[in-house]
Parts: sequence; structure tokens; C-alpha cells
Amino acid sequence: MSTTPMAMDKTELWDAVLSRLSEKISRMEFCTWFKKVQIDEMNHEAIVIACPTEMNRNWLETKYRAVILANVRAVNPQIGEVFFRVNLKLADAQPSNPSLFQKKPNPRKLPNKPEVRLAEGIESRVIHAKFTLDNFIVGEENRLAHAACLAVAESVGSGQGTKYNPLFVYGGVGLGKTHLLQGTANEIMRRNPDACIVYTTSERFTNEIIKGIRERKGENLRKKYRRVDALIIDDVQFFEGKEQTQNELFNTFNDLFEFGKQIIFSADRPPAELTGISDRLRSRMGWGLSVDVQLPNYETRMAIVQAKSRELGLVLGSDVQDFLAANVRRNLRELENLLTQVHAELEITGASPTVQSVAKIFRKLNPNQNLSVNGRSSMRSLARSTDDIITLISEFYQVPATEILGKSRKKEIVYPRQMAWLLCKDVLKMSYESIGADFGGKNHTTIMHGVRKIKKLLETERQVARHLHALHQDLGVK
Repeated sequence: MSTTPMAMDKTELWDAVLSRLSEKISRMEFCTWFKKVQIDEMNHEAIVIACPTEMNRNWLETKYRAVILANVRAVNPQIGEVFFRVNLKLADAQPSNPSLFQKKPNPRKLPNKPEVRLAEGIESRVIHAKFTLDNFIVGEENRLAHAACLAVAESVGSGQGTKYNPLFVYGGVGLGKTHLLQGTANEIMRRNPDACIVYTTSERFTNEIIKGIRERKGENLRKKYRRVDALIIDDVQFFEGKEQTQNELFNTFNDLFEFGKQIIFSADRPPAELTGISDRLRSRMGWGLSVDVQLPNYETRMAIVQAKSRELGLVLGSDVQDFLAANVRRNLRELENLLTQVHAELEITGASPTVQSVAKIFRKLNPNQNLSVNGRSSMRSLARSTDDIITLISEFYQVPATEILGKSRKKEIVYPRQMAWLLCKDVLKMSYESIGADFGGKNHTTIMHGVRKIKKLLETERQVARHLHALHQDLGVK
């Protein structure tokens, strides 16, 4: 007969809550913040949790209060509140359920190698903890792929057989395939810490085949890959034309499949289009479920921009977020590169990112891409005011903005000033009168004369043409 919520004492209730929490948060966090914590007082409406230190109390109260209450209520729905206090005596106390905090053996990182040793003779590429199915941003274009990976992770070690075996994830470069594969591996290990998961790349797999042939240790390789719970191979399109590698993978596939072990592949295209793969292996790759990963739409890209910015500690204005989401049109790796460079520039200069500063970084990485903001063409997007033009000219010609707005007749000042007038006229579509007003109240005939002078120079001076072309590129104008 099971214990009802009302019949539970505080120790039983807390053990049940800890058991639930151990499955929901990382083991490191669980052991750090919950090992010495106990329920101090309890009634039918609330509990008081005692912590061994002030830091422990503050951390639980600010970071974990909601998740603790949710799991307390899952065990006893009548409890509606949770409070925290410090009890220094708990520093020497033992947990009521020590087995929950017993250290589990971790895979051993091999020295100077990007691999881990799982058991004698079994190694895997490092599966990065940062890739999880929880932090994968899901949109319409990748919803099926994410759901399939989650279903596979739930089935491995469940005793109910594998699901979607093999799972084949395909899509272009930098769209999140590796994140999904490693996230699936992490989710399997979270649910089944004792599971033996091997994640590898096609290049590494091929190199091991070659090494096995050279050293006449092919049998050792077969034993390695055929006693795992899940085999995950990234970028299998690189197996094309490698007959010996394909033969070994074919036999490994048959053994794993026969014993109900999970197999996951990724490639840049679906199995049917892997023309350099043998018919029998290509057929097996398509036995289970094939799902594609496409470039996310604008809304999903915006969510990714916000999530990646938080990871980097970047605070971006809504206009900068919109600019990034609108202009990353090839792959998500490009977005990560942009954010990394924006973060580096912020650390170096201390200047907050703007659409203009981010656009300059974008231009260095993608010089031929036409940029836009808020769905408009780039003719007006990157320079929306006279100030934007003046800032650009000042940086380009290394002339103080005050000089551009001033009355100096020096050639090295007049030329950039007149170039600024031309950009205001052609890019911002301003009238001569408006330009004159923004440049210290100059007469519109002065502005007209300056613009005509630059246009005349464009016909004879190649350097002037190159300058204007470079300025247009910085503004996103073609």
C-alpha cells in the first residue's frame, strides 16, 4: 500500500522531492545545493526548508524556489508555499537519502585528445554538455527533427525497444544537426547514466578502419562498435567512395540493429541522394525515420539571437536583434560567428552594439550580401539620419565630426564633407535645403555645388569612385 501525501512525514516528503529533482537538474548542481538541505518544519499548507549556509539559502530561494515548490506539490498537492531559513548545524549532517548523492563514475577524458574513454576498448568523441535538446530552439522548420530526437532519447534503455531506428537527420551546413545529435546523446545519458553512447564523425570512423587494417586489429574495432547502446555518426556523406569503411559500417549496423541498439546518422542530404554509398547500406540508412533540418524562419532566428546573446552576456537593442535575425540567411553558424565578433568588439571598445557597428562586422564576413532592416531594402536601412552619415564619414576619413560640420576650407576636410552631402542626397533622399540645415545652416546652393563637384570627380578620379563604393558597402547600398 503506497503512502498517501497526508501520511508522509517531512523526511519521506523531502526524499520524494529530492528523487524528482535529481532527474531534472544537473548532477553537479544537485549535489552542490541540495546535499545538506532538509525540511525543518511542515504543516498541511507550507514547508520550511533549512539550509546549512546563508549562500545556500539565498541560492535556493532565488534560483530554485519555483522548481522546488512545483515538485513538492507534485508529491503533496495540498502544500502551497515554501520558505527558507539557515540552520548552521546542517553543515555536519548527512543526507536522509545518501544514495541519491553517491558519485557516479564519469567517462574519462583522454589526455590531449578530443575523446573520452567509456569502458575498456570503447572511446567516443567528446559530447559537449552545452548541446542539449532543451536549449535547442525549436521552430516549424525543425520541430519534427527535434521531436524525433527526443523520442529516440526516451526509448533508449526504456526496455520497450528502440524508436525510429535508425534515425537519419539531414540538412545543410550550420543548421543544427550536430546540436541535435549531441543533444540526443546528452539526453540519453541524463536518463540512463550507465548507457554506453559512442558519438563519432565519419572522418574518425574511417581513420579507425584504416588503422585497424594497417595494424591487423579489425576484430578489436568490431568489438568496440558492436557493444554500445547507441552509435551516433555525424556527416556520413563523407563515406562516399570508401568501400572498406562502408562494408564495416554495414556489418556493424546489422549487428546493432539485430540486438535492438539505437543508430543515429546525420548528413547534408537524405539517404536516397547519397549516390556514392552502396545500395545495401543506403537502404538500411533509410529503414527508420529521416528528418530534415532547414534554416529557421525569422521568428525562430530572433529567438536564437536572444538565446545566444544571453549565453554571451550580450545586451542587444531590439533594432540590432531584428537586424541580425533578418540578415542571417545562410546558416546558424554564421549567426554564432557574428555574435562572437560583436561580443569581442564590445569587450575591446566598450561601445554598445548598434545596427551600424554590427553591419560593418557583417560586411567583413559577407561583402556581397545586400542587407536590410525591418524588411526594407538596405538603401535606407543602415543610414537613417544625417548623424549616421556623418559618423560613417568621420570614421572612414579619420576626420572629427565637428570638422565635417564646421567651416574649414582645408581640402582634407572639404572633400569628406562634400561626400557626406552626396550620401545624404542619394541614400537618405534629402533635399538640398534639408542637408544645408543639418550641416550648420549652409545655403542650399552650397550643398548643390558640393554634390555636383563630387559627381564630376567620379567621372575622372578612380579613387573617389572607390571611396564611394566602399561607403556604399558600409551602408549596405549596392
